[in-house]
Amino acid sequence: MTHTLRIRARLLLAAVAATVLFVASLPAASVANAPSELDALIAKSKTESRLQIYANVGSENWQVLVKAFNRKYPWIQVEPLDLGPAESFERYYSETAAGKHSADVLVVASPTSWLRFIDKGELEPVEAIEGAALPAWSKPFKGLYTFSTDPLILMYNKLTVPEQERPKSLAQLVQLTNTDPKRFRNKITTYDATGHPFAEAAHWTYVHQRGAAGWKILEALGPVTRPENAGGSMTEKITTGEYSAAYFASGVTTFLRTSETGHDKILGWNLIADGTPVFIRGIGITKHATSKASARLFLEFALSHDGQVAIGKAGLTPYRPDVKKSEVPYLTYQTIVDTIGEKNVLPILYDRALLKEEDSFLTRWKKVFKL
Repeated sequence: MTHTLRIRARLLLAAVAATVLFVASLPAASVANAPSELDALIAKSKTESRLQIYANVGSENWQVLVKAFNRKYPWIQVEPLDLGPAESFERYYSETAAGKHSADVLVVASPTSWLRFIDKGELEPVEAIEGAALPAWSKPFKGLYTFSTDPLILMYNKLTVPEQERPKSLAQLVQLTNTDPKRFRNKITTYDATGHPFAEAAHWTYVHQRGAAGWKILEALGPVTRPENAGGSMTEKITTGEYSAAYFASGVTTFLRTSETGHDKILGWNLIADGTPVFIRGIGITKHATSKASARLFLEFALSHDGQVAIGKAGLTPYRPDVKKSEVPYLTYQTIVDTIGEKNVLPILYDRALLKEEDSFLTRWKKVFKL
């Protein structure tokens, strides 16, 4: 054998060995079962009529996501409805109790609603193939996965809040409002914790993790704050100048709005440097889903690298470790950590303590905000 042939033989053997090692390093289920399982799901999905999704994700976000999903699975008719967090579950309960067609998939940021849903046995306990590539914290229950990790931010009107006053933390917002309480009274907004479980979980997580210092911040802001129930209305009223600033505002709503022509000259935002609540937005397949194969394909897509990139392009925040900041227009979970530090990232998790403390928390919260 010539010297050149020997070199080629060694390179071939090395390539084969590398391939064997790579395959061996993959989870057994993903290697042995993934292709056949996906093929079976694809075949089954072609016999199903439509994929119904209930969520608290806006229609403008869904347009981007559905388009990306249908590039891969063009025969699946996706029908997403933005119903709000509590409404998504309540509509599912009422429809299935009446024997009517309901949601195949839920995509909702509401920890307490998910906990009750699981306790009722309504979550389909599927094992996603893509789950092997995800961090442990993102799959807290069998069948419940994380769709996106969406921050609640500081938002402000650039015309009414000069650059030198624009807050980067809640402490700075308190300092700003304390300098001129009359100027900012009823000009600051946040989500109403009594309005729906999304807001309740956000405020509870903040004070639960920040303790007495967190309550002190809210007590300072309460007198000048006028709570709202919807992210869209908060953003619109800041754009028009009815409000000057918002805290714990929806990043999902804000990112898309500030990317629109002209709005970036009015709306500005920052992560909250002294504590940014981050919603671990859940996704799961329902027990009574009628298009379970299509639902499973959507779940696998949402958890995949390509799906997470699409989620990022839709204004939500992907969390898969292999999604780079350069692949999406806004944030990734790692970007949030890098920007404000891990200690200032406050994940809104599925904590049963919230269920136990709900009444006492809301009583104190209403007193602080004079509701």
